[in-house]
Amino acid sequence: MALRIKTLDANSIQNKPLFFDANVLLYLFGGVTYPKWAADGYSRIFKQCLKADNTLCLDVIILSEFVNRFLRIEYDKYLKTNQLAQHNIKFKDFRSTINGVEASEDIELIVKDTILRHFTMVGKLFNEADICKIDFKNADFNDELIIQICQENQCVLVTNDADFSGADIDILTINNKLN
Repeated sequence: MALRIKTLDANSIQNKPLFFDANVLLYLFGGVTYPKWAADGYSRIFKQCLKADNTLCLDVIILSEFVNRFLRIEYDKYLKTNQLAQHNIKFKDFRSTINGVEASEDIELIVKDTILRHFTMVGKLFNEADICKIDFKNADFNDELIIQICQENQCVLVTNDADFSGADIDILTINNKLN
């Protein structure tokens, strides 16, 4: 039976590798401070894990989600600050603006100098059987891949995403909707 570990029980996961979801990385490193309870809660978990010397893990799927979402957040800020709509400047065009280039450089620094310094890259070589296990109509494809990565690497998933509620993996969360 998969465990659901709440923040207060985080000490119970000592000596287990922790796989951080992109939403948590955004709370920690992506400037996403809303809701405040989530940003504060995952910051406490992260600090506790560093203090306990847990192995912190992620993979290229998570890194890709983090980078792409972070840049989209910067694009949305740019539109709002400049009182523009998406039809005024497309996302791909934003990336080559001064603001887009600066955002990309910031993301690169965060990934290379912070995230990769604290996290171990893990992963899984997916085969046809792994993909065929996924029910495309009822699941987020990346979430299903993440579940398989956590199972193979015996990781506890650190996430705020309620979509993982029925997943057969251990989860560390502050989200009460994850049970």
